[in-house]
Amino acid sequence: MNECKQCGTCCRKGGPALHTQDLPLLKEADGIDLTDIVTLRKGEMAYDQPQGAVLPLNEEILKIKGSGGEWTCKFFALSSQVCRIYKNRPLECQKLFCEDPEPLMEIYSKDRISRKDVLPDGHPVLELIEEHDKKCDPIKIAELAAAAVEDWTNSDKIQSDLREMLIFDASIRELVMEKAKLPEESMDFFFGRPLSILIKGYGIIATQNGKSFSLRKL
Repeated sequence: MNECKQCGTCCRKGGPALHTQDLPLLKEADGIDLTDIVTLRKGEMAYDQPQGAVLPLNEEILKIKGSGGEWTCKFFALSSQVCRIYKNRPLECQKLFCEDPEPLMEIYSKDRISRKDVLPDGHPVLELIEEHDKKCDPIKIAELAAAAVEDWTNSDKIQSDLREMLIFDASIRELVMEKAKLPEESMDFFFGRPLSILIKGYGIIATQNGKSFSLRKL
């Protein structure tokens, strides 16, 4: 019988994506909270465990956050190499076994959930999420960033467009925290990773200066 050696290698490669079967875990008092989740939006670059490569996402997914600025699953205790929610771990964690990837492969891209599966109809932030997705589309960000990096000295208009997107992204997070009294830690669920993090992956450093941003190429 295959048994996990609890070496933690899989947990260090990133938290699991969530599936329909995991929805009950989000409703339990001691289960997974929205502050534990990061939304990776369609078009974002993300690590694909079965293929062992960073690829653009074909659909939105929800993942358990990493810890300490890394992708190591936040529920993995580094000191003891133990999962702190093992008895109530998500489906991918149940199926994942490094010596036999087939069970994970069978369910990996099936029944993944998105923010709309978690938030009830009429949730006040849903409309803001749609507006944010339109104005801060990851695919568009990737295109603009690539064009800017290719010819930085002649990309003033592109850089201006990127700054406008960065300002909108930061502003909508501040608005929701202020008006809805939602914790900052939940913004990664509602709006995904900040744009300042996304464009860094394309070779651009964004530094916030009050309500604006300055950009420089890595």
